[in-house]
Amino acid sequence: MLHSSHRAYPRGARVAHLLREEIAAVLPRLHGMSADLVPLPPSITMVDLPADMRSATVYFSLMDGPGRAGAVRQVLQDHAGEIRQLLGKRLALRRIPPLHFIYDARFDRGAEMAELLAHLPSAQEQEDLP
Repeated sequence: MLHSSHRAYPRGARVAHLLREEIAAVLPRLHGMSADLVPLPPSITMVDLPADMRSATVYFSLMDGPGRAGAVRQVLQDHAGEIRQLLGKRLALRRIPPLHFIYDARFDRGAEMAELLAHLPSAQEQEDLP
């Protein structure tokens, strides 16, 4: 009998979480790739894994903004097979799904919103207006 905690946190979600952690852990270990990702490596923000677990969409963000997103995505995609091999050695999964990398722009939108809000007049300034 399954415990209720297993139903609340399905296998796909657990595997996606595990993949996110492990991909982030193996990125610095990839030979030749780290030089391509200078000055700042990507952060793995999320892994989307459909119910059939036949492919994984890996979302990443960059601390220095979206300017390098296309180049970094290409480097990650070029090394996807090597990443899968490393994951296969580290994880007790029968099959590591193909990885597809996508830039996660959510953080850029959040930074843009914070910038806009920072330039709004304060409540005191609005009261002082005629």
